[in-house]
Amino acid sequence: MPNQKKIVARLRDAIGDDALVRLGRVSRPEQSVQGFVVAVGAKWALLQRTMDGGFFDGHLAIRLDEVNSIRVDSSFESTFARTQPEWPPASKHPGEHVDLDTTFGMLTSLLRAGELFGIERNKKYDATWIGVPNELTRRWLYIWEVRPDASWHEHPQGYRLGSLTMVTMNDHYQRGLAAVAGPAPAGASPSTWAAADRASKAR
Repeated sequence: MPNQKKIVARLRDAIGDDALVRLGRVSRPEQSVQGFVVAVGAKWALLQRTMDGGFFDGHLAIRLDEVNSIRVDSSFESTFARTQPEWPPASKHPGEHVDLDTTFGMLTSLLRAGELFGIERNKKYDATWIGVPNELTRRWLYIWEVRPDASWHEHPQGYRLGSLTMVTMNDHYQRGLAAVAGPAPAGASPSTWAAADRASKAR
């Protein structure tokens, strides 16, 4: 198994490559994620994700120490991806700086008020928590979640930033869920969801 420095170096080498990569995971040894690497920071990497067949499927940010292997795709999927309208791979918000050096920076760079996203955590059970960003503090991210039946929770739930291993955005599941759930409840995801913490960081 490559050591962490070698994995990070290979991730950096993959930026801008025309072959997708498959990443093995520490917390989910039976799972892998795949896509095109678009940026790598000190703590997180950003991929434009692909699903089976080479179809593009939103973006994901994965914590670097969550990655335990990297394998370059040798199937037809990379070639097929290059025929898709989303090609070439790009950041979630092209032209905007993405801070992948801290979890705080990653969240404020990539998430937007009112847009569904998902988090995975360093827990033994396999689960994804999906909702809209409600509030960010120095140690906690609060999410106003939506249930699998597309109904909204009554209150936000907080998660420690240090527990996050992966953040998914705009994948096909989230797009379908958003279409049925409709907008989040009033006040669930204010445009200032991270403003207070941005101000504290600036001081």
